[in-house]
Amino acid sequence: MAPDSDSVRPIQEAIVEVAQKLNRPGWSAYLVGGTVRDLLAGRGSRAGGVQPRDVDIIVCGAKHEQLLELLREILVLDRLTRFGGLHLSKRLRSGSCVLFDIWTLADTWAFRSQNIPPRIEDFPGTTFLNIDSCAIELLNPPGRPRALFAKGFFEGIAHRVLDVNYAPNPYPYVCVARALVMAARLGFTITRPLADFILHHTATGGIEALIEAQQSHYGMVRCDAGELGMWLHDIRRQVDSGQHAIGIEVSRARRLKLWRDYPAAGDSRSQPSPSRSLIPV
Repeated sequence: MAPDSDSVRPIQEAIVEVAQKLNRPGWSAYLVGGTVRDLLAGRGSRAGGVQPRDVDIIVCGAKHEQLLELLREILVLDRLTRFGGLHLSKRLRSGSCVLFDIWTLADTWAFRSQNIPPRIEDFPGTTFLNIDSCAIELLNPPGRPRALFAKGFFEGIAHRVLDVNYAPNPYPYVCVARALVMAARLGFTITRPLADFILHHTATGGIEALIEAQQSHYGMVRCDAGELGMWLHDIRRQVDSGQHAIGIEVSRARRLKLWRDYPAAGDSRSQPSPSRSLIPV
């Protein structure tokens, strides 16, 4: 069942409150990555609609210390990410929790590792997957259209395909785990370059590395070793047969569960953990 307006409205209000707090001279905030993806892709996933649990926001023109001081006034700081981002939460009257991941543009790993000036229009080119490569301005100044930057994002959603957008990444096993979970959850096909990336890294680190990556990224194991092994075997078979659009066989029931099995509010996703990392890519 799609989320009803009464359950969605408090989430919208929380996002608006954060957006207005970030609306300062010289700053601009952008909704990025998974939040936009889940809102769009969830409609065609047979999940019946989806409420994103993580709201990912990049802030241009701000410094880390400024963000921390400002946002602590309205949100609870749960922890810092490895790249200096802020993992925050807001408890709603219903008892549920809206989770935010907010970081400065300069803290995006690709910009820091390449030592190049960070520009929001270049951000979509730094995400590992094509369906994370989008940035939408939260609040546009009067008289100007809302800014939107993307690189293959809408094409990936429209054609229901996952592809590698920017391969360099300090955590390749997290990238592989995310790609497999998303392909299964969304029912998207995988391109040959992404399949090659997956097979290359699993040949090196094996399934155990993917189990650890899920614990680090999601705070839980969403797909066990047996399921991962079956998917990897099927991907290898399709690659060896020369296919370029590679699919993962997942039942409708399992796909729905993958939409709904995020950890509940208040569990490990909201607790500080040195191994937990939401990578801002």
